[in-house]
Amino acid sequence: MYTVEFDTDASVITTIDQTQNHEDVEMIFADNGTVYIRQYEEVLEDYQVLYMSHQQWLDLVAGYKSPEGLFYLTEKRKGDKRNGNRG
Repeated sequence: MYTVEFDTDASVITTIDQTQNHEDVEMIFADNGTVYIRQYEEVLEDYQVLYMSHQQWLDLVAGYKSPEGLFYLTEKRKGDKRNGNRG
């Protein structure tokens, strides 16, 4: 199960572990183009945070269904009729 919330300076997706074995994970898309992934750590009583660029996030999403290898993503702009994987 997950929730989606829109804030004034970010969008937040929270996934809740339905088995109740893991703490919630929040993915925060900030308006400045950065992505934060965080999870509350009970023992430390604080969040453990990953901080990355939007491009790094897109690499991770694309990598989920990619075969083994080295890849370079290019952004396809509106109106661009070229294939996104060509230079």
